[in-house]
Amino acid sequence: CCSTITLTGNNLIATRISGNHISGGVLGTIPNPKSFKVQLLASPTYGSFYTMIGLAPKQNFQIYNGINYNTCGWYLHCANGCLYSQNGDGGRRYGTTLQAGQIIEVQYDEKNKRISYKIDGIDRGVAFENVNNQKLDLFPAFDNMYQNESIQLIK
Repeated sequence: CCSTITLTGNNLIATRISGNHISGGVLGTIPNPKSFKVQLLASPTYGSFYTMIGLAPKQNFQIYNGINYNTCGWYLHCANGCLYSQNGDGGRRYGTTLQAGQIIEVQYDEKNKRISYKIDGIDRGVAFENVNNQKLDLFPAFDNMYQNESIQLIK
């Protein structure tokens, strides 16, 4: 991860510790997970979570620039519940604003090239289809954290 984000709790908690604007990314280490869960922890400085949660390939993932959401990977934006991706999704409506305490589960169907999300155990359905046509390994990815945002990987 970048120098504006600190990892604690056996590298399971990511917290944005500095910086005035949206930037910073964290890429997980386990390729092609069938699913993983993240809990939104700390109340962010600006009132809503700006973190984007999804999957991305290692190739072209940038830990500092904060633009992975439209250049590298597939993401759910916690601030507005919209979808963003390297395939041109730029604010496609999917859910609602997420708050501290909520649990987001990302599900990856590698065979059928689909990504789905569950919010607090409620299945939101398929978010992305035809993902990863380049057949690259995909990793848990977090992008665009504001200062004081904190998230925890729980699975």
